[in-house]
Amino acid sequence: MFKQMNTNTPGTSLFDDLTIENRRHISQEIFEKLRAAILSGELPAGYVFPNENELCQKLNIGRGSLREAYAPLETLHLITRTKAGTYVNSQREIQNSMNLEAIAQRATPQRLSEYRHIAEVGIVQLASQKAVPADIEQLEKILDEMRTCPNDAAKLSQLDFDFHSTLVRITKNELLLITFNTIRSIYESFTESVFASGYFEESLLDHQNIIDAVKSGDPQAAGEMMTRHLDHVHAYRGTMPEQAQQ
Repeated sequence: MFKQMNTNTPGTSLFDDLTIENRRHISQEIFEKLRAAILSGELPAGYVFPNENELCQKLNIGRGSLREAYAPLETLHLITRTKAGTYVNSQREIQNSMNLEAIAQRATPQRLSEYRHIAEVGIVQLASQKAVPADIEQLEKILDEMRTCPNDAAKLSQLDFDFHSTLVRITKNELLLITFNTIRSIYESFTESVFASGYFEESLLDHQNIIDAVKSGDPQAAGEMMTRHLDHVHAYRGTMPEQAQQ
C-alpha cells in the first residue's frame, strides 16, 4: 500500500525544489502545489510523504502551516493521513469519492465547452427570473472592470469567471454554485487562452447583452444571449494553437 521513500522515489525532487514564494500565504501555496503534483501524477498513488518534522525543516515552515495545507487535500480525498504516515490516495478512491474538483482538473476544453452549454443556458434563464437591481449592478461593475484591462488575458479570465459565477449566485441554488466553482481552475486557464487570441471587444458586447437580457427578466432572451456568447467562445477556440486546445 505504501511506497518506500528513497532517493529514486517519485516526488523526492519535488520537495527538494519546492520553494515558498509568498510567505504570507504559506499553507495555500503548499496546498496548491501538492494538489497539482497529485493530479498530474508527479506524486503517484500510494506515495508516502516525508514525515512532518523532516518536511517542515526542508521547507522552513511550522507544523501548523503544513497541517493547514494537508487539511484541504484530505477533504478533497487526495491524501489519507494515518499514524503510519500521509500518503496519496488511489485514482479509484479519488474518483469514487465524487471529488468534482479533481475530475474537473482533468477535463478537456471540449468537455468544458459541453458543460457550459448545458449548464449556463439554464443558469442564466433562472437568474433572469430572480435578479434584483443590486445583482444587475454587480454584473455591470464586473463588466466595467473588464473594460479596463484589454491586454491582460489573465485578469480578464478571472473577471469573466466572476461574472458567470455571479449569475450562478443570483439563482440562489447552492448545488449549481458548488458544481460551478469546481471548474474555476480549468475555466480560467482556458478562457485566458481565448482572451489572448483576441476575444475582447466581442466579449464585452456579449456580456452586455447578457446583462440586458437578465435585467429585462426574459428567460428566453437570456438563454439566447448566453448561447450566442458560448458559440463565440467556441469559435475563438478554433483559432487557438492546437496545443492550447488539448
